[in-house]
Amino acid sequence: MDEKRASGRYYTRGNPFQLKPFQTWAKELNLAQQIALEPFAGAKDIPQLIDAAHLQCQDWAFYDIAPAAQGIVERDTLADFPTGFNVCITNPPWLARNSATRRGLPFPEATQHDDLYKYALEQCLTHCGWVAAIIPEAFIRSGLFLQRLRDFISLVPQKQTSYPADKGNKRVSVHPPDKGGGGGSVMFEDTEHPVGLALFTPDVTSDVRIWRNNQRLGGLNELRKYLPMPSSNRSIIFNKPNGNLGLIAIDNTVSASIRFCPPEELKDYPIRVHCRSITKIGVPWDVDIDILNTRLTTIREKTHDVFLTAFKGLRRDGHYRRRLDWALTRAIVDVDHLQFKMNMP
Repeated sequence: MDEKRASGRYYTRGNPFQLKPFQTWAKELNLAQQIALEPFAGAKDIPQLIDAAHLQCQDWAFYDIAPAAQGIVERDTLADFPTGFNVCITNPPWLARNSATRRGLPFPEATQHDDLYKYALEQCLTHCGWVAAIIPEAFIRSGLFLQRLRDFISLVPQKQTSYPADKGNKRVSVHPPDKGGGGGSVMFEDTEHPVGLALFTPDVTSDVRIWRNNQRLGGLNELRKYLPMPSSNRSIIFNKPNGNLGLIAIDNTVSASIRFCPPEELKDYPIRVHCRSITKIGVPWDVDIDILNTRLTTIREKTHDVFLTAFKGLRRDGHYRRRLDWALTRAIVDVDHLQFKMNMP
């Protein structure tokens, strides 16, 4: 894995371009009449997948800092992005800034983004009207670049589905990917990191359609209505050893198992300062654990887990494992307190 991280080599095996949202996007922009840009072309995997999805472009323009196939122009496209193209279909490089620092890897000084894929995506959107990008699934919770985002597809492997395999390799060659990046379980054999396909248009969109493969889950704004009001109540303290509320904040490998629990259930579990998966929470009022779990279950069902971070690995029920972050946890716990304050005379 270290060798592959150093060179950025990952192998594609899925084909999200067969999915209905991309097929609709491609038809709308009349892809067959377009010259499509691949600014991080690697070994030209994207065109093979487009062809396997029974689509075609008028032509392709390929660039990469370290070409892995013939017909690719050698260029650092982050520093010198190609211009004059209306359509961009790409799998940009992924590398977290903190991971780059930890490993002594280069990271562009020209951006304040915390991951290389965000900078790459920003360059694509700046120079191209229509953009399709294979990026981490966590992107949809970043709040970035939503104005032109038409569709976001969580690409979840299907046990009963067999996509045509791509025989070429995808070399993410601008910079090596992070431990959790460089591809996902649909697109790459080397990692199970969750991945998505983002589809952008030249014009501002009214909402973002959220998909799980071909299943439409709803609009982003619509799904947000099921979230509790954000809370800044710092009297709710996480990782408190003598807290009065327990939380198992990550799904197991079988099913949706995130839940609140009595703190006694975690009596033998060491509470660590930086732990994010199992913890005790200090809440300055008596909590009703059943109500909290009912609230959590409703949120998960209504929002289809869109606002919970996808975690590496699929559950036995075929969905990504999910993690409940502290911000949403605090909002769920604080609902009663906020309602009490709003009802005060």
